[in-house]
Amino acid sequence: MNQYAISTPEGSRDRLFAATRLFRQNERRIRNLLEARGYDEIITPSLEYYDVFVQAGSSIGQEKMYKLTDRNGRLLVLRPDNTTPIARVVTTKLDDEALPLRLYYIQKVHRASSFHRGHSTEVMQAGAELLGAKGMMADLDILTAAFEALAAVKGETFRIELGHAAIYKALIASLDVDAETEEIIRSHIENKSYAALGDVLEPFKDREAYQALKAMPTLFGGGEVLEEVARLTDNSEVLRAVEYLRDLIDAITTAGFGENVMIDLGLVQEIDYYTGMMFRGYMGGAGAPVLVGGRYDSLCGKFGRDIPATGFAIDIDELSDSVELKQEQTAEELVFCGAGYLKLALDYIHVSGKLAELAPCDTLEQAMEIAKRKGYRTLVTFDKNGIQKTEVQA
Repeated sequence: MNQYAISTPEGSRDRLFAATRLFRQNERRIRNLLEARGYDEIITPSLEYYDVFVQAGSSIGQEKMYKLTDRNGRLLVLRPDNTTPIARVVTTKLDDEALPLRLYYIQKVHRASSFHRGHSTEVMQAGAELLGAKGMMADLDILTAAFEALAAVKGETFRIELGHAAIYKALIASLDVDAETEEIIRSHIENKSYAALGDVLEPFKDREAYQALKAMPTLFGGGEVLEEVARLTDNSEVLRAVEYLRDLIDAITTAGFGENVMIDLGLVQEIDYYTGMMFRGYMGGAGAPVLVGGRYDSLCGKFGRDIPATGFAIDIDELSDSVELKQEQTAEELVFCGAGYLKLALDYIHVSGKLAELAPCDTLEQAMEIAKRKGYRTLVTFDKNGIQKTEVQA
């Protein structure tokens, strides 16, 4: 037998029963929260032209995109990212819409992962984009929407790590290194490779940015982190970003989310994409981020319309895996009837107040057999004698 005919492709999976119900429950909670915050849903095609992501300067390498061609031979990709298509729509089809725009989506992205990495290649994301607004209040709008979305799923048991793209960008620019060296430094900071970072920075130890860059993987914690980076550098751009983060955290704390936020100045992933604050969110049971977001003011401009923007995306798969599955609640009653009593049986199921299911069988004996096999407590029968209830003996 062909093994590929009975298995799922690498990185995909079947989600069954209780896991599916939890998945949809989380999806509904996030949807309800975003709509209550004034965000309108947008749906983009699963297939996009590859050139859309090239024009956007996507940080997603082409080796991670699933590709195919249309009937004219043009290269298509399965959507690897949700924000880029939304930027395409906003800049090409929503010229007449008043800004700012509040948009949200709940749809899949597809990204190929390295062999045996164990990552999902098909991910359901829920995200929000605030386009056409900049400044502190716009960032607080999207941040608090992210907080409330996670809280809607699992109460207060989440953590947001907050950083600012300008800090790393200003420090690395002052070194005047080539692109290859810059990427090595960025990678060591992201991976918290302290020794390797120290080695690659050694030739620059006489530069003003040296101490701050070397410390970046360790700059994680509370407000003291901002004090530390301000002590390590006099770079004016860095100090402005530090002051902005201070003000942002003060406002977040006043809004009641202070205990959920930490500073992580080692957030340097997709640093070319983000232009201001950036953040990641974690749930108690998740080993990977369930949420990523930040300010990306340069994306829409690549499609011909400069619009400031900020947003976030939640990995609903990872989020659902971090929430403990509850014991499945099984139906208590199995309802059996002949075809002539179907309406009575359905009316009973709808108004009984109990979890009841219609017996998909033609004889009472078959119904009782199903009731015993699947653990129903009661068999309810509708016939010419009216309604009868029989306790099911295991």
